[in-house]
Amino acid sequence: MTNLRTLATIALIGLLGRYCDAAATKGITPTVLFNFAGGTDGGLPQTWLIQGIDGNFYGTASQGGAGGTGTVFRFTSAGTLTTLYSFTGGADGATPVVGLVQGIDSNFYGTTSRGGASDTGTVFQITSAGTLTTLYSFTGGADGGLPLAGLVQGIDGNFYGTTSQGGASGTGTVFQITSAGTLTTLYSFTGGGTDGATPEAGLVQGTDSNFYGTTFLGGTNNDGTVFQISSNSVIATLHQFDRRTDGKNPEATLVQGNDGYFYGTTYAGGAHNDGTIFKISSAGTFSTLFHFAGTDGSNPRAALIQAADGFFYGTTFLGGFRLGTLFQVNSNGVLRTLYNFAGGTDGGAPYAGLIEAADGYFYGTTGFGGMGLHGTIFRFNAFPGGTYSGLAIQTNAPSAASSGFLSLKLTDTGSFTAKLTMGGVPSSLRGQFDVRGNTTNDITRGNLNPLEVIMHLDRSGGSNEIKGVVSDGVFTSQLLADPAGVFSKTSPTNPCPVAGQYTFNLPPADTNDTTVPQGFGYGTLKVSTLGKGSLRGVLGDGTKIKADVPISAFSTFPFYNALYQKKQGAVIGLITLSTNAASTNATIDASVDWFKPAVTNAHFYPAGFATTVALNGANYVSPSHGGPSVAGSGQLTLGGGNMPSNLVKSVVISSNGAVTVSPPDSDQLILVIL
Repeated sequence: MTNLRTLATIALIGLLGRYCDAAATKGITPTVLFNFAGGTDGGLPQTWLIQGIDGNFYGTASQGGAGGTGTVFRFTSAGTLTTLYSFTGGADGATPVVGLVQGIDSNFYGTTSRGGASDTGTVFQITSAGTLTTLYSFTGGADGGLPLAGLVQGIDGNFYGTTSQGGASGTGTVFQITSAGTLTTLYSFTGGGTDGATPEAGLVQGTDSNFYGTTFLGGTNNDGTVFQISSNSVIATLHQFDRRTDGKNPEATLVQGNDGYFYGTTYAGGAHNDGTIFKISSAGTFSTLFHFAGTDGSNPRAALIQAADGFFYGTTFLGGFRLGTLFQVNSNGVLRTLYNFAGGTDGGAPYAGLIEAADGYFYGTTGFGGMGLHGTIFRFNAFPGGTYSGLAIQTNAPSAASSGFLSLKLTDTGSFTAKLTMGGVPSSLRGQFDVRGNTTNDITRGNLNPLEVIMHLDRSGGSNEIKGVVSDGVFTSQLLADPAGVFSKTSPTNPCPVAGQYTFNLPPADTNDTTVPQGFGYGTLKVSTLGKGSLRGVLGDGTKIKADVPISAFSTFPFYNALYQKKQGAVIGLITLSTNAASTNATIDASVDWFKPAVTNAHFYPAGFATTVALNGANYVSPSHGGPSVAGSGQLTLGGGNMPSNLVKSVVISSNGAVTVSPPDSDQLILVIL
């Protein structure tokens, strides 16, 4: 098995790693909460942890214990470990290599890979007090043997799992077992053809009630498969891996994301033979999201988890600095390595995945390293790092002084640097979000009132929005900043979905209100395939506007300009872009607040004004790129303002966009289609 093939290498590298802890990584540093000694406390944990309904964590160790063949343990977030049960290696089983699942009856259920009546593994039940009951002993025959995967409880109350050996062809099974120990073999893999062989991963039940899993081998290329199976044994192969392109030997249980896709990893194969991350739909639509290259990790064995922030988090067994990594990846395959294990006191070779606990921390285990070289339990906190941009607006009484713009750079550790402009006055700040995503900062502004900035990073449902308030004691403005989208110019599956060139206008809100400008503003918003937004335009009084801000992950563009004398005016609004920019029907729109201060000697609007105008526009696609023809003719009348008389022109636009204005005159009016 993989464990035995790599254990000797891990031991050698791990001994070297004990002298190299300081060089492991920068940024996130996991806190080691417990060091396994390999004695009665167990050793070599290959399991994920689960958090029980009592708030404690539960898991297994594959070695150690009173019998030397593994344990079941309980662990508190304060670092206290209690061995609940030590396997004897006999009828009760031996060598549990996967985690537990808590059933609806509050008991825990799991498997051992060895032991039992035939030494081919067991299914067991254990209470939180440590009372263990062996529910089933595999024979290694038609019922299967050597289970290397955990169980999942179906919506019908039964438990489902896989065995890596046995069955009708000796290449593994899918089974169902009741909490009373009645086992039914649902399917025996043939080991040939397309249905796969040797499943080492568990099952996940999809929202469609079917179960989904992988096989380590089998399929046309003998590189493994992804399959779907119903509770009444109807199986379908969804994908057959090819080591050269999309990976081979998937060992990890799949996880269904919020988008309905199933996400998983392969242990090897891919562009560098270091494994891959993939997603697949229930219909079999498959995409390789990431190819590991060694330096960013290799040989992932564990399932991914989708955290509250919407990102997926996982581990690689090897690679990185030496002995595995922690990583964060989004649904488009943009990956960040969070930590590189050195194999010293920090641990190494994480066999298992992570859990996001109720306290906001991620918890996990390493199978090697630590003070006793028998593995660790660790925790860390990670944040959805990146650039956040947004607006501060006093919603009940907006004004130039209470309006502003925030640009914040957040690291994976929760520290940040930011620039906040309020009322045209820029200020810098830096700080640290706590584990719950809260921070409060005070800003001194010379002769101006100081600002208090209270922010909360809302990670619920993957929103990842910074919400809060900005106050100077006179005004209190609501703050909302969204993360910039992470897009790839080279990836056909991940360009900015709203890339394009938009044209817009800003008509006056009330054509009868002479206290505000009656001119029509206009401009363009260009969005690159990498999500860079660039706005240029002119307001209805001729004032130029511009903004360069990344498009958010929610396809919005926070627009703010400080204007006029001493930057005491402003224009502010959140522009929303439609997500079908390839179409000529793609639109942008916003409600824009526009403020001009009172200036006694100003030629226009000396009393100042405050108005709200609508920004409306659409994506412009030139005729040469499939857009509609712009050919036509008409009469243009320009008037108002301080013009002595209207200017009337005939305009003809050709099919190639050339504009002819007649009659030519001393006004030298030129029109161009942009």
